Amino acid sequence: MNKQFTLITMAIIAMIGIWAVINAPDEAEIVEPEPHFVDAYVKDFTLVAMDENGLPYYTLTADLMEHFNDTGEAEITQPIFSIDQDAKAWVISARNGVIDDNNEWVTLNDDVVMLQKDSPTPLELTTSQLRYNTRTQVANTDKEVNITQGSLKVRSKGLSFDNSTGILELLKDVNGTYVIKNQ
Repeated sequence: MNKQFTLITMAIIAMIGIWAVINAPDEAEIVEPEPHFVDAYVKDFTLVAMDENGLPYYTLTADLMEHFNDTGEAEITQPIFSIDQDAKAWVISARNGVIDDNNEWVTLNDDVVMLQKDSPTPLELTTSQLRYNTRTQVANTDKEVNITQGSLKVRSKGLSFDNSTGILELLKDVNGTYVIKNQ
């Protein structure tokens, strides 16, 4: 009787196993990761890039930097971008910005102010968006730009500025005033 019970039990277990294999799904359910999420963040972020002589070329600070998994880009909050090149020194600030995955382009957005450093009459540019290429030292925008320097006030739709040569090109709809004070 024990032999029959064992055989019947084994047969039932084998039938359950065969049934489970036959009725099992062909593939396991694939769990896709969330497509866009912050994979790293840094508070009080500072990035210092050095030039070929080992001297600071630019410094980028921000209250918060959030790096995203799928794009490789990093969003920055309250960025201050300081370019330290002798007579070609600038400070650029904004409410937020984006660094591309190669650290080549810094795009600054919302209340962007670009201010010339170490000048008795500094040039100040304000706009809503500015892209700066850290390798070529070219800043550009297609947004409205307001430029002031002393009593000079100029408005333009877009600009291109090459910091290595010092050439500032206003793109279109340029309008300005220059006040000469009587002496």
